[in-house]
Amino acid sequence: MRETKDILTAWKNTRILKRMGTEYPSKSAGIDGAPMDFDYRQYLTEDEAEIVDNAVLRLKSDNIEHWAVLTSFYLREISCSKQARILGKQTTEITKTLLAAECFIRGHIIELFSKSGNFKNK
Repeated sequence: MRETKDILTAWKNTRILKRMGTEYPSKSAGIDGAPMDFDYRQYLTEDEAEIVDNAVLRLKSDNIEHWAVLTSFYLREISCSKQARILGKQTTEITKTLLAAECFIRGHIIELFSKSGNFKNK
């Protein structure tokens, strides 16, 4: 099974980035000024993203604080230390909350993502 962090990062890439469904590697050899690197971000299929969406919604109804930390970290890219400063808490407390939220998500998606490499590189 892929790591939960990898799945959540791929979920973020699927949900946050503007995608049209025709993503190609951004290799542009031979065109001056064009980017010369590849886009190696991982994405989920729409069905896989929906599975993660449902798990995140279950987390929200189960523990709103864990949901807030998880979505702030993955969707808004707010680090645990910055969340701790904003909330007036210790960084270790936020990190433990994030880990607990990731474990909750893993418990709801483990059977669906049990095959390694079950999501796509685009």
